[in-house]
Parts: sequence; C-alpha cells; structure tokens
Amino acid sequence: MRTPEIIEEELIEIAAMADGGTQLEQIIAWCTTHPDEIPYAMRMLLGKTTPPKQD
Repeated sequence: MRTPEIIEEELIEIAAMADGGTQLEQIIAWCTTHPDEIPYAMRMLLGKTTPPKQD
C-alpha cells in the first residue's frame, strides 16, 4: 500500500473536480486501480484515520 499522503492527495484531486460525472469516473478508476487502499480511503473520508498496517 502506498503512503497515506499519496492516497489523500489523489482523493483531494478527485474531489476538486467540478463535474460530478467526471468525479464518479475518476473514483471508479481509482478504486479499480487501488482496490487494497479502498478501506483506508473510506476510513480517511469518514474522519477515522488510522495508519494502515505495513506488511
């Protein structure tokens, strides 16, 4: 898994997009590309950030 800072930066970029359709497409693409990071991203978006365990 990548660093939390990189994940957060990418999600902020997606959130900053003006068009909702484009945001949805980007979120789907992000989730498809990084399926192992979805649980961490969800916790982060809900304000329950805890650093992920490093394997």
